[in-house]
Amino acid sequence: MILLGISFYAIAFVLSMLGKGGGEFYVPILITLGIPYQQAAATSLFILMVSGFLMMIVYHKKALIDWTTGATVIITTSLGSFLGGFISPNIDPKWLKLTFAILLFISLWFISHPPKQKETLKIGPRLKRRCCGEIYEFPLFIVLPIIFIIGFLAGMVGISGGGLIVPLLIILGDTPIRIAFATNSIMVLFSSLTGFIGRGLKISIDWKFTLILAIFVGLGALSGAHFSSKIKVHQLRKIFLWVIGTAGIWMIVKIFL
Repeated sequence: MILLGISFYAIAFVLSMLGKGGGEFYVPILITLGIPYQQAAATSLFILMVSGFLMMIVYHKKALIDWTTGATVIITTSLGSFLGGFISPNIDPKWLKLTFAILLFISLWFISHPPKQKETLKIGPRLKRRCCGEIYEFPLFIVLPIIFIIGFLAGMVGISGGGLIVPLLIILGDTPIRIAFATNSIMVLFSSLTGFIGRGLKISIDWKFTLILAIFVGLGALSGAHFSSKIKVHQLRKIFLWVIGTAGIWMIVKIFL
């Protein structure tokens, strides 16, 4: 348990520097240890909720969160996450694992092709935003339907969906990269919260096990968010590529085991 907690602390420490939750790592690790998929996903969503809350506090103090954009996206992704978490116990775990692996590989592609502000796509009506010393325009009617679908799939498999939402905010939402990372922390909190509630209505939770891991993850998220301004994103990208790729392949393997 201590070794597992230390591993989760390290994952949370690294990923919180980019405002990410880490469900794409927690779920495969728990499944590898023999924990049933539904229990692994529920535990993942709870500890994501804890890490998201702590990251949100730190990034808010650093004045990097756009609360208006964040609140709009939160409502959308949380509705999708709740619905996904609620219906997931009725779905064959093999299909959940396959969906999970597909989401991992999509995240892998986005991480290996980091979006740049100059690549922003100017599509549809846009809401002009001024936040954190930046000015950008957010296309609500284009981005929000996509975010709802991402939230639904993420809640269904037990992750926050930040690996897909952050690139979406940058490419379509014209959101500055640092603000997108920080704002994603509140999406991690609320999408995992609603996904956990939706799933918790259908299955029982091992609270002792879950709370112990949540403590390790919370400490890691708090530490990583504090160090976020000191780390260079490109230094972590290669590590993410290998780890996410390995997690995706291992999830495919687990489908046939």
